[in-house]
Amino acid sequence: MTVLAIDTASRHRLVVLRAGRGGDLVAARTAAGGAALPWLDGSLVELGVSGVEAVVVVTGPGSYTGLRAGIAVGLGVAHTLGLPLHGVSSLEVAARSVPDGRTEILALVEAGRGGAYAGRFLRREGILEMIGEARRVSLASVALAAPPPVTLDALELPGLLPGDPVRALAAAIPAALGRPALRLAGLVATYLD
Repeated sequence: MTVLAIDTASRHRLVVLRAGRGGDLVAARTAAGGAALPWLDGSLVELGVSGVEAVVVVTGPGSYTGLRAGIAVGLGVAHTLGLPLHGVSSLEVAARSVPDGRTEILALVEAGRGGAYAGRFLRREGILEMIGEARRVSLASVALAAPPPVTLDALELPGLLPGDPVRALAAAIPAALGRPALRLAGLVATYLD
């Protein structure tokens, strides 16, 4: 059995994948952004939904239009197939791209206009925990941050650690499934000012 995971939080990247409950990647499709709904439709046809036992969607922060499209598709698949729907933040997905050896992580997600959404995480005994709240920051303010920030986006920042968006989304699946499923009515994405 597999899990379907959808990340449309970025303006410049779309990811949909199938993976095992433990995050082992089965198949993935990526695109450079653009019209999410037609691309997601084709991706779901290509990847298939037979044997899927849960759906994971990235809930933000990120692109308003992208988040709405990804969450709507995830919700539609979950409703149609009678599956649980789980959410994971885009900052947590980015943080999961960092190798297990690092304990302190600063994750960044592109926010446009020279800004980024930032979240600090600590990894203790294999468990990743967000410290404090996500916030919008200027890229200049995190240029010399310690630890070096990680992102899945193409941000212009010296010392930035790039992550693999497919592997990071797959790695976030076990944590997302370990949380209660989202209600299938009244879902709200996270948007930061």
